[in-house]
Order: sequence, then C-alpha cells, then structure tokens
Amino acid sequence: MEENKKEPKKKKKIKKVKKVKTTKKQAGKVGLVLLILAVLGGGVFFGREYYLKNNQDLARENLRKYPVSVLNSAVKNAVEKVKTDASKSIDTARGLQEVWQSMWPEEVEITDANRDDFAKILQCEISSEDKSKVVVSGLMEGIPKSDDRRIYVFDIATYNDGLVEGQEPITSVRKSDDQFSFTFNLNYKQADSRLFDKFAVGIKQNGKYVLLSDCSYITNPEARAQYTYAYPKAASIKGLLVDPNKLRGNELSDLGVKQAAYNIPVGRLVGHTSSANYPTIHYSYNGQTYLFDGQVVAEYDIVFSRLTQLGIQTTAIILNDWNGGYLNLVHPSARKAGACPYYMFNAADKSGVDHLGAIATFLAERYSGTAHGQVVNWVIANEVNARKHWNYYPAVDVQSYAEAYADGFRVFYNAIKSVNACAKVYMPVDQTWNRNLNDGDYDARDILDCFNSYIKSEGNIDWDLSHHPYPVPLTHAAFWNMPSNYKRLNLVSNSVDTKMVTMQNIHVVTDYLQREEFKNPYGENRSVILSEQGFNSLSGQGVQAAAFAYAYYIAEANSHIDGFLLNRQTDAAAEVAQGMAFGLNNADGSHKQVYNVFKHIDGPNSQSVTEFAKGVIGISSWSDVIRHY
Repeated sequence: MEENKKEPKKKKKIKKVKKVKTTKKQAGKVGLVLLILAVLGGGVFFGREYYLKNNQDLARENLRKYPVSVLNSAVKNAVEKVKTDASKSIDTARGLQEVWQSMWPEEVEITDANRDDFAKILQCEISSEDKSKVVVSGLMEGIPKSDDRRIYVFDIATYNDGLVEGQEPITSVRKSDDQFSFTFNLNYKQADSRLFDKFAVGIKQNGKYVLLSDCSYITNPEARAQYTYAYPKAASIKGLLVDPNKLRGNELSDLGVKQAAYNIPVGRLVGHTSSANYPTIHYSYNGQTYLFDGQVVAEYDIVFSRLTQLGIQTTAIILNDWNGGYLNLVHPSARKAGACPYYMFNAADKSGVDHLGAIATFLAERYSGTAHGQVVNWVIANEVNARKHWNYYPAVDVQSYAEAYADGFRVFYNAIKSVNACAKVYMPVDQTWNRNLNDGDYDARDILDCFNSYIKSEGNIDWDLSHHPYPVPLTHAAFWNMPSNYKRLNLVSNSVDTKMVTMQNIHVVTDYLQREEFKNPYGENRSVILSEQGFNSLSGQGVQAAAFAYAYYIAEANSHIDGFLLNRQTDAAAEVAQGMAFGLNNADGSHKQVYNVFKHIDGPNSQSVTEFAKGVIGISSWSDVIRHY
C-alpha cells in the first residue's frame, strides 16, 4: 500500500521534468532516462542493476542530450530516494553516481602552472579515409574549467608562435572526458590551405581563447600525394656532381654513374623568362599566380630528363641565392646583399611561406614523373651549420638558428611529400662536428641536436641527412694522413666528441643517428647520403685516385650510407683558383687517373683497379683499415 501511494508522486515528478523546453523527439527519449530514475524508488531491483551494469554506454548517450540542470535535479532526487529506502541496495545509488561522474567529471582549474601542457596532441594527420580532411586528436589532464565546456582547435601559421588578435577557432567539441578529436578540411591547394599550418587546442576562459597544448604540424603530407610509386633504389652508391656540358655525350654511361646531384638556385628559377623562346611559366598555387623563368626550367628539364633516361637516381639541391626582385624568399633577418652565396629561406612571414610552398610544389610536380625527368632526393640548402659561408643569417644562439632553418625545411618537406610520397628530403651539414670555436658558425652536431628536437616537438617527420665529409684540410687529399700541423690539433678521432668528421671517421655520424632520439616516425634509422666530397688532384693524381678508392670502400661498407656523390665530374675554375681540383676530368676535358678508378669501383674489376691504392695508403689489406669491410 505504501508503494501504491508513492506512485502518483513519481508521475508528477516526471511530468514536472517534462516541462523543460525540449523538442518532441527529445521529450520522447527522455523517457528512458527517467525510467531509470523511477525504478530506483519502485522496487524493480533486478532491472535496475542489469541496466546499470550492461547499458551504461546507452545511458551516457541519452543523458548527454539534456540540460545539466534538469538531469542534476533528477539524479539528486533519485539518489535521495534510494538512500531513504533501507531495503534497496545503496550500491545502486553509488553506481548511478559513478555513471554521472564519468559523464561530467569534476573540472580542473586552468592556471599559469598547468596551462601550457594541459593537453597533448597525439595525432595530427591527413585522414587515411578522406585525404581532404585533417584529424587532430589527443589527451588532456582532466576536464579544463572554461566558460562554455567546449574544446577548440586552432590553425596557426608557420610564422606565428600562438594565437593572433581576433583569431577564431576552426571548430569545437563539447568536453565530456579527457580525450579530444577533431576532423576538418585540409583545403589543399586552396587560398586557405592548411598544409603548412600547425595546430593547437584550447578553451575559452574569461571571454578569451587560451591555448592548452603545444603546436603540431601535419606529420603525413604524403597521404595527399599523387605519386605513390616505390622509392627507386640506386644500383650502387656511386654518384657524381655532373657537368651539364657533358650530358649529351656518353661519358656518364662510360663512367657507370648510378646517382647524380644537380643544383637548383631558386633566385634563377623565379621571375619572367630570360628568353623569348621559352615563355614565362605562370603557375597557380593556393589562389595566387607565381612566375618561373621558362629558359631556366627548360635547362632543368634537359638535365633531369637525360639523367632519368640513363637510369641515374637524381638528387636536386635547392639553394637560396640572392635575387633583389624576390627578397621575400630570403628571411627578413638575413637580407644583406653580398653577405654570402646563399641565404636562409624565409618561413618568417606569409609571403615567404606561400612562395616557398609554391616553388617546392612546382618542382615536385614537374620532376616526380618522367615527362621532364625524375628527382627523388631533395636537399634543402647547403651546409646549414656554416652560417657565414653557405646559409647566411645573423649570429644568434644555435637553437634559434636551427629553428629558423627547420621552419623553412618543413615547408619544403610538406610541399614535396604532398606530391611524391616516396621522395626523400635531406638537411645538409659539413664536416665541422664539435669544434666549439665560437667563430660565428655552428657545429654540425649541435645543429642536428637542435633541429631534431625542434622538429619532434612539433610533429616528427621522416627527414634525412646529407653530409659532406671532406678531408681536413680541403686541399689535402690524403685524409688518412693529415699534415703534421693539423695532426697536432687532434681534429679527427673515433669518438662521438671528435672535432671534425672526414671519410676516416664518418661512422661517428651514422652511429650518432642510430640513437633512439633520432629515429624517424616509424622507429627506423634515417637515410644518410654523402652528397658532396672531393679529393684534390693537386696533391697528386695517384693520391687523389687512392683517396677516392679508400673513401668509396668505407662508404660501401657502412650499411647506413645510401649515396656517395663525388665532387665533381670536371674541375671548376673557381675551385682550382683556390687550390682545389676535385674533378674526374681536367678543365680541358682530359681524364685524370681517378676517372678509371671511378668507372670500375662498383664493378667486377674493382679490386684490380684499386690495388695500387694500398701502396699509396701504406696498407696490405682494405679490411685492416675499414670497419665491416
């Protein structure tokens, strides 16, 4: 009888709850929720327990649809009813409270102490299901207290460190637990493209947006690529900085060149054509039109087409030479004409990022297929640790310098990989490893450390390393036996702290990159190519040839080295003037002794053509001086 008298009261409560402004569809669905609350006081113990144990997900789904104030009042009344009924299980009330708390856990106050790393982005990728979408997801240290219980995602330009005044979010989701996930448009090749943006999450606090996470870039631009063929592995590591004047002859075939390198200074590439026979190329990208010199592009077409026809794997080295008409390509802090042959790429403002992205995409599109030749390796800049000599930028601390370079590098990386998934993108350093001279340049090891940590902090990508292990000094071909005045400086050793890296101790670099912190996103070792090293024939042609043979065998025995590209096919007048004749050929085209060694070094006659070198070096067996030979 007592229970019968209580039933009408429950119906009144249900009706009262239904007076909240909801749609008819919501009013119908709320029945399921209120049924749970009703049976708590109605004695249907089995049904109540079964529902709570087996249908919590459904309960959460339905409860989230209604105003918190309504549900809060209903839950409180139901819990109180259970508590006053001694014959009912108090565990049921606790179970309901746990469900409630799991749906609306206690919020965490956001302060200066916990704000910067309260949220962590674990994924920032182009969707595998829809390549027009970006997915950003991660975890938070609880539910942040905010104005509106929502989490927002923002896109932040490469050149900005955080939100700008008046910036609005891309989208938002309601906070329900410590996880978040957003899916939004990539806008590839549109004016509002997000390919080069980084992303962060935040909340609205006291009427303003506040970031709660570090930024992350898209880490898989290759998901958008139109070229997805397998990486064309070269037949051997033997490579050469080719002479464009010898492309039409048969010398490259005679030499058996397997890999080749060629420079692309962007200052030459951009702008109106230099010949009426080769019209200016108008290239549309991200809502803007960019100009490329038709004659210069035709030159690259000839070079890369010829190399591709010969089955040679090609590496293009993109350089930032000075062009007064296109200073937006040079970092604003580095705009000092005549300071250096090449300059820091500009990723510090919108004009620079947009133009670099257009250049990289144009080149990747033109040279990823076979119509104009195929390039699969791209080196971004030259010897970036040599700031004063090859990548001009004002003297700053090494971390700031590495970050300025890394920002530009990532623009090239995302652009190139968004076109050709198999392309490799390299950052280059020279042989100065750990000298600590404080002379205005940087040590390669320091640059590597700073570059790698910065890249990883904003989304790890599959960058690779280009190294230039020239002899010390450059004019001395016999790298195994330095002049006495250099020996006294203890420049070359097998220690990770060696001051310089030559071919004698190149393993220091490849060993260093095998450290866990340097692994690529797939947990693999990064590719290393020796994209430039040469041996001076002014030391004697026999010494030059022996030095090449010794160096090649060292590289060949090192499983982490994917390319050994010699500088160069023909002596360069500018280098000869400085006492360095690195070519296989003299300037007049005549062959040096090293020509024949280069030709046979990776073939069946390799040992016979290099036998003489043992006497020059002073050894009886290559295995005596080469690791893993």
